[in-house]
Amino acid sequence: MDHRSIELILFVLFLYAGNAFASNWQSPLIKQLNNNSALVYDHHGRTLFSHNANKLMVPASILKIATADAVITNLGEHYRIPTEIYLTPDNYLGIKGFGDPTLVSETLLKIAQQIKKYLKQSPSGALKGFWLDTSFFKAELTVHGQSASDNPYDASLGALAANFNTVNINKLRTGLISSAEAQTPLTATAIKTAKKLIAGKHRINLGKQTQRALQNFAELLQAFLKAEKIAIPVDIINKPIPPASKKIMTHYSAPVSEIIQTLFVYSNNFIANQLLIILGGEKKGAPADLEKGRQVVAEFLHNSVGINDFTLQEGSGLSRKNKITASEMMSLLIHFKPYHSLLRNYQNRFQAKTGTLRGISSFAGYMLSPSGETYPFVIMLNNPLRTSNRKEIANRIYNAMSW
Repeated sequence: MDHRSIELILFVLFLYAGNAFASNWQSPLIKQLNNNSALVYDHHGRTLFSHNANKLMVPASILKIATADAVITNLGEHYRIPTEIYLTPDNYLGIKGFGDPTLVSETLLKIAQQIKKYLKQSPSGALKGFWLDTSFFKAELTVHGQSASDNPYDASLGALAANFNTVNINKLRTGLISSAEAQTPLTATAIKTAKKLIAGKHRINLGKQTQRALQNFAELLQAFLKAEKIAIPVDIINKPIPPASKKIMTHYSAPVSEIIQTLFVYSNNFIANQLLIILGGEKKGAPADLEKGRQVVAEFLHNSVGINDFTLQEGSGLSRKNKITASEMMSLLIHFKPYHSLLRNYQNRFQAKTGTLRGISSFAGYMLSPSGETYPFVIMLNNPLRTSNRKEIANRIYNAMSW
């Protein structure tokens, strides 16, 4: 036997040994995955593990990566969402909303302080009430997969929304009701909402009535203006701002990249779908709605990411009609890689997003090698034994890597 023959035999034995090693961890993993999906690439884009990669699955909240990527690609990571403040000819305080999902109590306080500066410089008599312009959003938006529960993740959407259209309240057994947040005044709407609740601390949404959410918005801003010595009744007109109105100021949100980072940390469905609607309005024109947002994301996935075999109902992952394959999610992760640091870090092993619905568990993002490379991965489980299976599988793959 010549030297070259010996080298060839040794090489074949090496390959066999490598495949045998691979099967030591892949075979039990494939058995655990069963009819579910998983796909892992190395940092050069080579497949390290694949199982049912082309099977359509319900992604749950990992779909938020698609929404985030579409928003950043179309609007830019530095895009800021405006909220315009006006004074109408008949002395109403006009506020035109463009869907900013970060109009929380701290933000409304800053807006009240800015309004005070203007009114101090340009006194114009007593304010008659609030003129709230929500025309940028289509009225009565409905998200597929959203229920009528009191849970914050079922909060209704809107062009003007305070504190994610939720109230955070504490109710004692005596019936005494207080705000559960030091920064948030207790509104009449919050008190009315709390009357039906048992004793305890509750964060609940304000339901599907647009007028109720706008009432709470006005009551909160009224309280912050009162603290600035500005009196204004909660008399609400919900129409487009009159053309002759004078713009006082424009408040801008934080850059959309920062909003998306918050979206990933808290998996906030409200933020995800607000961003989807804003994206639709910016690219397709007002009134903005979910359908226009879906169209923009679908065009982005087709034209920029290069995928087609998916079904998109909304932007948060709430709907079970959302469908995508692990292979398509992988293409999305490769496109989103420049912004992977926006995702939540898990034990310095994964920069990733989880997804959970009843009977659905998913995990997608990037494995972080000790030397700093990113290895994109997707795990989608429909009917898992338990939610933690997704991270067990991810850790099993991570531990099998020869970093």
